[in-house]
Amino acid sequence: MLHPDYPLPDTSDPVMQPFWEGCRQHKLLLQREPATGIVHWQPKPAYWAGGPLEWFEASGRGIVYSYVVAHEPFLPALKHLLPHIMVLVALQEGPRLVGYMVDCTPEQMRFDMPVRLAFRQLTDDVTLPVWQPASG
Repeated sequence: MLHPDYPLPDTSDPVMQPFWEGCRQHKLLLQREPATGIVHWQPKPAYWAGGPLEWFEASGRGIVYSYVVAHEPFLPALKHLLPHIMVLVALQEGPRLVGYMVDCTPEQMRFDMPVRLAFRQLTDDVTLPVWQPASG
């Protein structure tokens, strides 16, 4: 159950809408430049300095580049999540994404840990991408 003050992302931003729609469908959608294959994160307008960008489904796999274990909530609505693990994941496709680590204790955390994407539905409109240890 979500705390009433739980901070939800703004899913109405037109640049981010394909990303959030992908999350609702349990897909990690990122952008890339078709001519070069360069992958972009954070999403950008459909036409960028290098030309048009396309959305594609990423693997949802990566490694823990960095992490922090929070023992105090930075917002009261997050108190029920403590201890709370935030990770910076280096995706196989190149970009690094920040997110919550789930299904893992602080004692199990390590750098370079293989992780995979999972999803948590928060509301009818918001599905949050989260990370969990990869199994094999």
